[in-house]
Amino acid sequence: MKESSIAKVLNEWETEEKLLLPINKQLSLEVIDQIALLFAGGSFYYYILNFDNSQMDFVHEGIQEVLGIKPSEFSIPKLIEVMYPEDLDMINLKEQAAQNFLFKTIPQDEISLYKVAYLIRLQHSKGKYKTILHQEKAINVSDAGKILQVIVVHTDISYLNPPFDHKISFISSKRPSYFSIIPDTSLELIKNSLKNILSVREKEIIKKVAEGKSLNEIADLLFLSPHTVNTHKKNILRKSHCKNTSELIARCIREGII
Repeated sequence: MKESSIAKVLNEWETEEKLLLPINKQLSLEVIDQIALLFAGGSFYYYILNFDNSQMDFVHEGIQEVLGIKPSEFSIPKLIEVMYPEDLDMINLKEQAAQNFLFKTIPQDEISLYKVAYLIRLQHSKGKYKTILHQEKAINVSDAGKILQVIVVHTDISYLNPPFDHKISFISSKRPSYFSIIPDTSLELIKNSLKNILSVREKEIIKKVAEGKSLNEIADLLFLSPHTVNTHKKNILRKSHCKNTSELIARCIREGII
């Protein structure tokens, strides 16, 4: 079953990834670290996947903290091995959705402007599954618009206890973003992203909530009254159309606010 899943995922990329006119871009690890930090908001690791040979060009040492795996032991087969069974069944649909978006929906010169994000569950070496925010972005694209390398950042968000689903988001700071898309369905552009409809103060409060701060602690940190913080929280839920804090945090994660 797992061997079949590996083949399906690799084949999905191979269908589009016939390498043409490669650009020799060697990114330093310092630059890669900076890119990864833009994605991560907690315990995380990242890896560079090379589509020429389907191998890892680099695996960040943070993987030992998040999954208890040595960087030298990590590979695509290992990733599939530690993936939650239900997520393994869905990964091909998610990658199909990513391929359709990057190669059939947007212009090829915009491929590197987007990151793909969704949730997965991966098993720590000690047996416990962790909820991971998976984010991937092309960092080396050929003149023909073929992806040569991607950076994949895995952030452990288990402590946030977000509601889990298999939706996928395509996020850009320079182009329209698409959030919480169900794989194998048509895209719906969400113009009113939380970044646009929430105030700076409201975003500050959301981040503190995600950190586990109480209403009174948030009030003290932001020099507000508890009543004012509570009013902000109610307004945030109303604006976001979220039923509760957990749903709100999950949406904020996907949209890059947290």
